[in-house]
Amino acid sequence: MKNLRISQYVYLVLICCLVISSCNNKNVEAKTTTKQHMDAGIKTIENMQSAYKGEKTATAKYKAFSKKAEEEGYHNIALLYNAVSAAENIHAINHKAVIEDAGATVPVIKPEYKVKSTKENLSDDINGEAYEAKTMYPDFLKTAETADNQIAFLSLTYAMKTEQKHKVFFEQALGDINSNTLNSLPSEYFVCPACGNTYTTAPRHCDFSLTEREKFIGFK
Repeated sequence: MKNLRISQYVYLVLICCLVISSCNNKNVEAKTTTKQHMDAGIKTIENMQSAYKGEKTATAKYKAFSKKAEEEGYHNIALLYNAVSAAENIHAINHKAVIEDAGATVPVIKPEYKVKSTKENLSDDINGEAYEAKTMYPDFLKTAETADNQIAFLSLTYAMKTEQKHKVFFEQALGDINSNTLNSLPSEYFVCPACGNTYTTAPRHCDFSLTEREKFIGFK
């Protein structure tokens, strides 16, 4: 009987040790999760500042490219660049709001870019938009999701989806230059003021933000 009691006692001690060990492990996991969340929160704002710089640069760059296209006789491409410039500026405004909401510093930048021929500009822009849509913004979105920063996630999503469309527009424009079929390019564009989504034909409401067609910014 005595040995049975000792065995029961040892068993209880072992159970207690396992419970304590399990609790400690959970605490470590919780701390790790909290740290990852905090690190992701800091990194998300850094990413938003970087994205803001990129969008502000793109706003100025595409405006300059529009002027260059007009000088070279590519009116419809100039129109496209004006519309895309406006869309990039909307992304910058959204990113800025996220940064300010976090109480962080909004970067003050002087856009730097080089104006080449329209054909060269389009080629560079296709690569730039592809990088943002396929690499930069998806990476930023993963971090924002870890940080559970929903407003950052929304702003980044708007930008990423719009850059995907801009890439297609630039590819079409470059293709038309190469094939001498510029008359096939759209003669008007519409930009959603909430998310920057860009259209050649205005739908009833924006696919991304549900903004009504009447509020779209038109370029003709």
